[in-house]
Amino acid sequence: MTKDDRRMTKELHTTIYDSSNRDRLSLHAWHVMFKELYEFRELTGRLVRRNFAAQFRQSFLGYFWIILPPVAVTIVFSLLRKANVVNVPVDEDAMPYALFALVGITIWGAFTQFLSSSMASVASGGNLVSKVYFPREVLALSAVGSAMISLLVRVLVILFTFVLFLYMPSWKIVLVPIVLLPLVAMAFGFGLLFAPINTMMHDMSRVVEFVFQFGMFIVPAIFPTPDLADAHSSSQQFLYWVHVLNPVSHFINTARDLMHYGTFEWTTGYVASSILAFLILAIGWRLFHICEPLVAERL
Repeated sequence: MTKDDRRMTKELHTTIYDSSNRDRLSLHAWHVMFKELYEFRELTGRLVRRNFAAQFRQSFLGYFWIILPPVAVTIVFSLLRKANVVNVPVDEDAMPYALFALVGITIWGAFTQFLSSSMASVASGGNLVSKVYFPREVLALSAVGSAMISLLVRVLVILFTFVLFLYMPSWKIVLVPIVLLPLVAMAFGFGLLFAPINTMMHDMSRVVEFVFQFGMFIVPAIFPTPDLADAHSSSQQFLYWVHVLNPVSHFINTARDLMHYGTFEWTTGYVASSILAFLILAIGWRLFHICEPLVAERL
């Protein structure tokens, strides 16, 4: 071996990949998780653009599907309420019911889309997951990013509807994204938590979709949370407790109050829901990172 060969041998670095989860269980894994997300930020951005463009590539209505679901549901329930088919009480000083429903349905739809898209992102990765190494969280994060673009389009529809109804919201409406940040964290955390399960049981996404179909009725998206003091019937009391115990309800009500009244209160429900949201994100991300080696084997 020549002198140059010996020098080149010394400069070579050997990387050993361990299939065990020992390093993934240590506290140092948090540093690795954040570091990998930062290093693969460019890949995340490219996947966001690709996912958003691919959603409606071979669709007749195209990007119109982004705004059709919340607008259609709002119109249907507004007509049902006007025809007295559905009794939806709204306070006199509250925002018009059509805007009330559109805002609630949009926020609930964003939550469901964040969760379902991030949950299904790994299973839909296919060969990309099994043949190329990168942190699998990138797939879930890019799915949330593309869903965020869809939400921005729906926000423009809400603003346009405000103009049609000659409704002037409070200027503090600009703070609504900050108020809803824990809601995004909760959806992303649940998505990471369910993603490994979805790779093993593909009907998990159908179960979540089935639950979400009834979700609009357990949050104040269409029906406002009744006042417990005025809730005389058992159904009103049941609806009150369902809304109070559902953490998503507090984000919807807080966002509406900020839009209409311009007030924000650190209520017990909002604080508890925010803490729960970031706790779910931490647990979901941590468990996802631990199960990451098994994900590629299942695809």
